[in-house]
Amino acid sequence: MKVTAFIRKTAKKNDLETKATIYFRLRDGKKDIKAASELSISPNHWSPEKQGYKDRVALVPEDEKIDLNHKVQALTRMIEREYRDDADSEWLGEVIDRFHHPDKYKTEEELAAENPPTFTELFDEFLEKHSLSEVRKKNFRVVKRALMRYELFIRETRRGMKDFSLDINTVTKDTLADIWDFMENEHAYAEEYPEIYATIPEKRTPQPRGKNTLIDCFSRIRTFFIWCYNQGKTINRPFDKFPIEECLYGTPIYITLQERNQLFEADLSMRSQLAVQRDIFVFQSVVGCRVGDFYKLTKKNLVNGALEYIQ
Repeated sequence: MKVTAFIRKTAKKNDLETKATIYFRLRDGKKDIKAASELSISPNHWSPEKQGYKDRVALVPEDEKIDLNHKVQALTRMIEREYRDDADSEWLGEVIDRFHHPDKYKTEEELAAENPPTFTELFDEFLEKHSLSEVRKKNFRVVKRALMRYELFIRETRRGMKDFSLDINTVTKDTLADIWDFMENEHAYAEEYPEIYATIPEKRTPQPRGKNTLIDCFSRIRTFFIWCYNQGKTINRPFDKFPIEECLYGTPIYITLQERNQLFEADLSMRSQLAVQRDIFVFQSVVGCRVGDFYKLTKKNLVNGALEYIQ
């Protein structure tokens, strides 16, 4: 079996504008098949013996000559390597096309490996595929936006990190500690770097976060990392070396029925949003309903004057 490259077109002696397509020919016994490639060359520069540029060719950059010669040799080797007994012209054309357009023939897994999703895209996939209530998804999105602002903050403040992006595979315990510091002081950075918060805004200006709030945020980030690990998105487990403490709460103080009634009867007409929150608080204190269940209640849950639902 032998593979050769050749051209079919000729040109006048001083004609350097005309281009000839380079063909490839495969011969094996009685089998003689040919197919065109996407490579081309001036007929006056072609050497049938070398199957590439002649030794002395003026007015053509050296790197251009080396590149074409390399491609002819590489395609020849590819045809030889993939040759099979039932090869025909259609097969040869496909091999040549795969040489010029390898992405057309890659599997989804190969393309995904070459173009891995960004940290933000992975987070969106997590929110789409992980079983979460809408309320919890909303809370996760708050954390996601904070992480996106962290990326902008690093690009803005760290020398040589203008293209910084979080990477699920390279986040370490030190990265997590840095994110903790950012989220703890984000209320101050909002004033110092307003352009970051104009790019990725919140409904309200970032407020100081207490330790319990930070623990809650990082518990969500850890859930995301665990999901990525379980789904085979990464083998990185940074939280193994970044333990999260349990939230600490003070001694609860229970209001009396009299205080609850006093709160319910208070005139908050000048603060309509606060009045809504007050009504929610009083309603939940009466029925003992969880927030997640509360948001799912409709008029259908009122049965013969009583509230009925499955928690």
